Amino acid sequence: MRHMYINGDTPNVCSNFIKGNIIPRWSRMKFPLFLGLVVGSILAVASDDKLNSNLDEEWENWKLQYSRQYAEGEETNRRMIWESALSYIEQHNREYAMGKHTFTVKMNQFGDLTNEEFNKQMNGFVMNEAENSTEEIEEHDGLDDDDDNEISLKLPRSINWTQMGAVTPVKNQGACGSCWAFSATGALEGQLGKRRHLISLSEQNLLDCDRRSHGCRGGLMGYAYEWMKRAGGINSEQTYPYTARQGACRFRTDKIVARIRAYRSPGRCERCLARAVVKIGPIAVAIDASRRSFQYYKEGVYYDRNCNRRNVNHAVLVVGYGRLRGRNFWLVKNSWGLGWGDNGYIKMKKDRRNHCGILNYMVYPVM
Repeated sequence: MRHMYINGDTPNVCSNFIKGNIIPRWSRMKFPLFLGLVVGSILAVASDDKLNSNLDEEWENWKLQYSRQYAEGEETNRRMIWESALSYIEQHNREYAMGKHTFTVKMNQFGDLTNEEFNKQMNGFVMNEAENSTEEIEEHDGLDDDDDNEISLKLPRSINWTQMGAVTPVKNQGACGSCWAFSATGALEGQLGKRRHLISLSEQNLLDCDRRSHGCRGGLMGYAYEWMKRAGGINSEQTYPYTARQGACRFRTDKIVARIRAYRSPGRCERCLARAVVKIGPIAVAIDASRRSFQYYKEGVYYDRNCNRRNVNHAVLVVGYGRLRGRNFWLVKNSWGLGWGDNGYIKMKKDRRNHCGILNYMVYPVM
């Protein structure tokens, strides 16, 4: 609680007001300020009284873990948000134990953010631009023209490109809506990995140089690939390290490590995406990641009946698919660090009528 310092005359002002005495003009001028301080102090005390003192140590440990420091007067509000999240997590996991959910949730680095703040800060896929863009992404299922017999290709029961050297370690976009850049580089890294030349590409290169996108305020993977085509390629993360904020373009044409000649989209169906993952590799997609359940996902097959199939707001990378306890899932790599989800990954319900809009926007680069 903020400490209030009131000059020695103020108590007399308050006393005169209570007794109905006439207040000197100089005192009346100070009274509104004093009243505001008193009200603020009372509200702060009231807020403190709502906090669960049994969670003091856990709160301090969480702040230490995530290096949280708050401005004066802010901590109580953040603590209340965190306690609300903790209550939600405990309730969800109790319901999971009762068989009401197919996944668990956990406290993570987003514990002191409201769901609205979380969405504004972390989810940077610009759906309205994807819908209104005049850009037409060619649809191609990844099969060669002479592979007509493969249209009925029998797909494997599961595939995981992380086990085949085509996926870089989980990255962290930080407090920046740059998911589109991580999704775009992830799919291109997959193409390099298939050629046994896996290298971490520079999201910062895209953040600074792709001006059709909006840096930390969001963008599109298709825009990122279009920029790569025009610029002639992209630098590595080592050459152009990530800073989590947009700056001047420092692209080095003498340090290009990957080039593309086109970018395409598989057909918009579950089997189309599965076939693309098998034949092509990791695919950049967009999903609805706005739900509180997604914010705190831990493990299991993610299914939220309220997940929006029409409006997607976050770009990720499909790196495989499989089956867990009788439930089909897409294996999805996120860009929120190892502390989120299942070591940075999420298993999202597959073959469930385009759950979370995962089929709405899919794209991959052609080298």
